Amino acid sequence: MKVFTRDELIKGVVDHPYDSNPSLLAKVNFFYFSKDRKMTVAYYESPVGWFDVEINGFDEIDFILEGEVELIAEGKTLTARPGDCFLIQDGDKFRWRMTKYSKMLFFIYPLTEQIEDLIARFYKRTGDLIT
Repeated sequence: MKVFTRDELIKGVVDHPYDSNPSLLAKVNFFYFSKDRKMTVAYYESPVGWFDVEINGFDEIDFILEGEVELIAEGKTLTARPGDCFLIQDGDKFRWRMTKYSKMLFFIYPLTEQIEDLIARFYKRTGDLIT
């Protein structure tokens, strides 16, 4: 068992840029990987802004700690607020919009090679190691 303190989550954040919106710079800390490396959990925070997403090969569950997030696809908008949890699945394509400064935890399964490579690029910029 382990407790991940708030300070640990915040201390380990690295920049998370987005190709679909270079003006948005979020922060992320992938603080846990399952022993079999098939799942990861991350702390995430972002200013107001948006980015486009296409989920390929994995599912993600997000839990909103603070702020507000809108998921926009095919003319429909889903809104998540503090205490809400949402699921995005393999094949989903949408715009992700933070309407307020937002903080959340998210879980990715399975952890694909593409996601592992993306995580490695985030941490290479800082020189931090992830375990």
